[in-house]
Amino acid sequence: MDFFVPTIKDMKEIKDALNDNKKRCCEMSPANTVLWAKHYNTEIAFWEGNLIFRSNREKIGYVYSCNLLSAEKPKQLFDRLVELAKEEGQRFCMYCVMEEEMELIEGWYPGVYQMTYNRDESDYIYMQEKLASLAGKKLHGKRNHIHRFEEQNPDWVYERISEENEEDCAKMAMRWCMKNCTGEENEIEYDKIDESKLVVYAIRHRDELGMIGGALRAGGSIIAITLGERLTSDTFVVHFEKAFSEIQGAYPMVNREFVRHELADYTYVNREEDLGEEGLRKAKLSYRPEIILNKGILMVREA
Repeated sequence: MDFFVPTIKDMKEIKDALNDNKKRCCEMSPANTVLWAKHYNTEIAFWEGNLIFRSNREKIGYVYSCNLLSAEKPKQLFDRLVELAKEEGQRFCMYCVMEEEMELIEGWYPGVYQMTYNRDESDYIYMQEKLASLAGKKLHGKRNHIHRFEEQNPDWVYERISEENEEDCAKMAMRWCMKNCTGEENEIEYDKIDESKLVVYAIRHRDELGMIGGALRAGGSIIAITLGERLTSDTFVVHFEKAFSEIQGAYPMVNREFVRHELADYTYVNREEDLGEEGLRKAKLSYRPEIILNKGILMVREA
């Protein structure tokens, strides 16, 4: 089986493989597959119409992932992953495993495998209608921030990212990077630089990647942007959201307006994981997720 690092040239084949995706984790999206491949040292291969991922992780070797929930022959697909690990002479390890997939595997091979979860990697999934309305006492604080934003930026407008404003949006992402890529002790945070580069790339190649984006403009300038893509038939995934934090309410405002304008056809919105960042976890929990989607690591049970 030939594994390779995916690029935007592979989007059609990736989209075809994920067209009937039923797995709501953010990794199972075409644009995500391409955008983060180099960052996470991930390669892909195609096997009988299925997309297989492998990532080379320190001290473990190759770990594999796939979509058993949408496969026509899920057991054969799983067995192929196990064979790949044997061919590499490594202990089998599968990442991004859903609880429903674990139930299938346990049914095929009772007691053979064990699964562990890392809370830092759990996705936050929200009801679209709740993000669009922000109704109820629990989201009162979000509405207050938005009211303050509207008071301080009376000329604000929402814009879909398009050919007309993509350069303004790309420049905003670069300015965000300059403001946020230096830590408390002036150390450079290279992960944020890498992410900002991907945001600019996604803005400029959104059509090929199958992404849509939204932006807020106030005072004539773009002050917030967000981008994402279809994940399943009822779920949209938001990959990027950037706003200038000194502008009160910019984050909740771009979140609400994007959901209102672009995501009415979806039931759920996946806003990805928090990666263990305390501030990000607090922010994601404050929106009252409908589902915290656990993603497990599957390995052979130790004797």
